[in-house]
Formats: sequence, structure tokens, C-alpha cells
Amino acid sequence: MDVVLFALLLFMLINASSMFEFHMCQDHVVEPPSARTQPQPQPSVSYLSKLLGTTTFKDNATSSSSPQAVAETQPPKPTIYVKKPPGWYFSIYIRIDRSGSFHTYPHLGGPFKSLQEVKKAIERYLDDKRHKTLWKEQSGDSGMEIVIKKALYWPDGRTRRCSDNQVVEHTREQKSLMLQALLDTYNEDHKLFGDDAYEFKDILHFQSVGEGNMWYKHFNFTTKTKDGIEDLFFAEVKEERDNELAANTFCKIESNENGHCYGCINNGSIDMKHPDKADAYSGGHLDVHMPFGGGRRRPNRWTGSKEDVAAEEARVRYIYGVQ
Repeated sequence: MDVVLFALLLFMLINASSMFEFHMCQDHVVEPPSARTQPQPQPSVSYLSKLLGTTTFKDNATSSSSPQAVAETQPPKPTIYVKKPPGWYFSIYIRIDRSGSFHTYPHLGGPFKSLQEVKKAIERYLDDKRHKTLWKEQSGDSGMEIVIKKALYWPDGRTRRCSDNQVVEHTREQKSLMLQALLDTYNEDHKLFGDDAYEFKDILHFQSVGEGNMWYKHFNFTTKTKDGIEDLFFAEVKEERDNELAANTFCKIESNENGHCYGCINNGSIDMKHPDKADAYSGGHLDVHMPFGGGRRRPNRWTGSKEDVAAEEARVRYIYGVQ
């Protein structure tokens, strides 16, 4: 009897010990990332109301995320938005600051407190740029004449065809606006204001890097401060989704840094400076070339002269069968 009782007590003791060990282990299980409270990225304000389209606006004043909530949330990386007005040849970049206000590049006024204000500012800007007489219908003009004009000219009267130098200059202007918007975001995120803030100076190098279905843009550019100090920056910009750009990397680098990048070297940008740490940027680590070759193309002899415009109009009229 004593043996049976002893065995029973031993069995109960072992079970109790096992249960205790199990609960102790459970207390130290690491929660999966999804189970933890994670800081949310800066809200995109209903994705800028579909980039200022015709959908109902839900700006920061009425959304569930207040400007204070925006200011308290640390964005994972500098992010801006791109609005390309239909029928025009340029883009307008939009930045949301930590207080929830909107800034436009080029500067169209503001800061704006709502997306409605941004939309109206863009509309005024486009109206001011639109050619005042080119699009007025003349007596006897047919619908095809308007089609011909639209094939030849942009809304502000610029010819759609342009020289290679004009393409280069326009690209530099657009990329400069984009980098200025990202730089202002960088300044704010690092609490650099007034004399301490970096000012955009100039683009030195720019290269698109394609790897599979991923595209990156690498930049070297210079900045300056109020005291005249100049610095070299590297940026890797990626399109997160349609019309949203984020900087995977946005940092100062030294002129002697020389991180390796197949994407820049293989496509001719051998002078592009990259951070020494290879994991500081995502694109350019695969030894591939740009898709579609990059073969030779016909020389562009466009000068914008009256003869060029007349020849282009004759070509367009021939295509549409209009004399």
C-alpha cells in the first residue's frame, strides 16, 4: 500500500513539474512581428485623393489621421508624390511635411492646408502657362485643324519635337525638383532648419538601373548650407507604386567613396559615387545591362527653326491626310 501511494505521489509531482516548465517556456516565446504594435508609416492622405483626380477629397483635416499624428510618426524613408498633368510634358512633385501641410515643386504658393488648395493651385499654374491665342478657334477651322495643332504643340505653345539638348535640360530641371523635394523631407526628418538646412545645388550624375522587374534611379548631387559648406550626396530613388517615389538611400558621402555598382558601370555612368557599404543601396548588385539594348538611333537634327516646324507640320498633315 505504501509503495502504491508513493508511486502515485511521484507521478503527480512529475506532472506538476512538467506543467510548470511548460508555462515558464510559454512566457518567453517571442511574439511574431505581426502580433506586436508597429508604428505606422506617414499616411498618404487617401493616396493624395488619387493624385488630385476627380474622386472625393479626404484631406488631413478630415481624415482619421490628424496632423499631430503625422508629426509623431517617423517615416521609414523620404517619400514624395508625383502629379503629371494630362496633356503636359512635365510633372509636379508634392511633399507632405510633418505637420500635415502640402508643398509643391515647382513652388506654386503654400504651404497648403488641404488637397483642394493644392488642386486649385495646380489649375491656376496650368491656366497661366497655357498659350493665350494658339488654341482659339479661327473662323473656318475644322476639328482636324485642332488635332494637327495638338500633334505639333504642347498647351503652352512649345513644339512637341525638341533637340537633344532641350531633352537633357528638361530632364535636369525635373530631376532637380524631385531631389529638392526629397532633400526638404530629409532636412525635416533630421531636424535641420534655418542655417543648418541643406540647400540643393546641382545634379552631377543620374542613372536608371534595371534589375528584373525592379527599377532604381541613382543620383549624385551637391548641396550647400548658409555658411557656404558644400557636400556630396548619393540617392537611390524607387517608385513604390504609381506616382509615389521613395528614397531607399539618401545620404552624404565622401568624394573618395567608391562602392561598386554594376548598374551604373555597365551603362556608362562610371563617375557615379556610391557609399562604400554595399548594403546601403538596393540596385546595381547584379551584373546585367539595361533591357532593349540601347542601340544606335537616328540622329536628331531638330533645331526648332521655322523650317523645322513647317516640315514637321507637313509630315503630320500627310499622316492625317489633311492638306
